[in-house]
Amino acid sequence: MLEKPSKFRSAAIAGAAMGVVSALPGLSLINCCCCAGIIGGGVLAFYLYKQEHREGMPALEATDGLVLGILAGLVGAFTATVLSLFILLVFGPWEAELMRTVMERVLESMEEGGSLPPGMSDQIRDEMEKSIAESSTALGILGGLIMNLIIYPIFGLLGGLLGYAFFKPKQVAPAAPSAPKL
Repeated sequence: MLEKPSKFRSAAIAGAAMGVVSALPGLSLINCCCCAGIIGGGVLAFYLYKQEHREGMPALEATDGLVLGILAGLVGAFTATVLSLFILLVFGPWEAELMRTVMERVLESMEEGGSLPPGMSDQIRDEMEKSIAESSTALGILGGLIMNLIIYPIFGLLGGLLGYAFFKPKQVAPAAPSAPKL
């Protein structure tokens, strides 16, 4: 009997795709929908693994999807962090400026509508500025990596299990026993 293929190749490819989807501005909005980009990476990992699976190898199991999703999540966490850092270094904090502009408009709208108590908008602005400043520091980047190393494997695991559910080989039902002849 042949051995199962290595899980690392499929997980590395899917994890890299997961990281790119999560780090690229605009495309990263996919993750606003229940971390769909990360879950999709887990599904992709199982799909790629199934493509390497051949007849005569041990059957695919749910644990294969689980391990593939976790591995892809770990690779994706590192890929997303490194790519985000690269984008920050090349383009600067343009996402922070975009967020600042959007938040200013929202706060102005809320102030005009009377939705905010007096002085609250200044407090929100101060906290937002503090958060933006901290996110670009080495400690902020390390904190982001740690969060990614927790979140990505969890949602990658879910994607790997979904991949197993979607792509597992169909079970052939055993033939019904024939009635005894009298």
